[in-house]
Amino acid sequence: MKLAVNTYSWLWNKTLEDTVRILGDNGISGVEFLVSPPHFYLADYRPGVYRKLRRTLEEYGMEAVSLNIPSMDINIASPFPEMREMTLGLYRRAALAAQELGAKILVIPPGKRHPLLPPDYDLIASYAKDSLLRLADYLQDTGLTVGLETLPSNFIDTAAQLRQLVREVGSDRVKAVCDTANVIAWEDPASAVLTLREELCLLHLSDTRRGKWVHDVLGSGEVDYTSYLRAAKETGYDGYLVLEMISKDGIGGILRSIEMLRGQGLHL
Repeated sequence: MKLAVNTYSWLWNKTLEDTVRILGDNGISGVEFLVSPPHFYLADYRPGVYRKLRRTLEEYGMEAVSLNIPSMDINIASPFPEMREMTLGLYRRAALAAQELGAKILVIPPGKRHPLLPPDYDLIASYAKDSLLRLADYLQDTGLTVGLETLPSNFIDTAAQLRQLVREVGSDRVKAVCDTANVIAWEDPASAVLTLREELCLLHLSDTRRGKWVHDVLGSGEVDYTSYLRAAKETGYDGYLVLEMISKDGIGGILRSIEMLRGQGLHL
């Protein structure tokens, strides 16, 4: 299993290139880019705009693993067709950026539900599946994979539901991401990994508490990361483990978490 770090901790105070240099200077070999302004602004995309960033990655021998777009403002399962179209437009632009950076996975949520009066599941699922099939068709010749992950605000809650959605979409371009901080409100993260064993394309790791949704450094919450990674090994997963942490201490919190993994005999 290989290690990567999400750029979340530097969203508000560092450029993409500065963030890559911080990670590279500390021996990190893989990076997942958080795609959100002001850190990573898709509206700025033009062909060639990320060539310099790609050269910085190559300078450090680093790999761009994935691009991850938060879902707070967008929704592929929206009842509004205009919102679905806008969201797909952003994902297509993100796919172009991912190709320029050499990333292989586009991490997205399956879509949100209305918290007060959610529509019938089959209806909202039909919107999501249609959007995902259109995105998969767009990505068919790119080498990119969509990695769906659950979030507390999604219409998909459990790993079993996510597995079913991926299978119903039925595209080799649509897989699943398991995130400890996102699944723990519904189920044990180790169990979620085992449920998604055939669909997994990426693992996310951070700590959190069941009563408060955060993405914190390891050892600060309730996540049993040892059993989570043991379950991943049992599935035969050999891809990247992304530390998707929001650390006030920046790289310090990331490095402490890596040392905790090594202390458990988990060499990444």
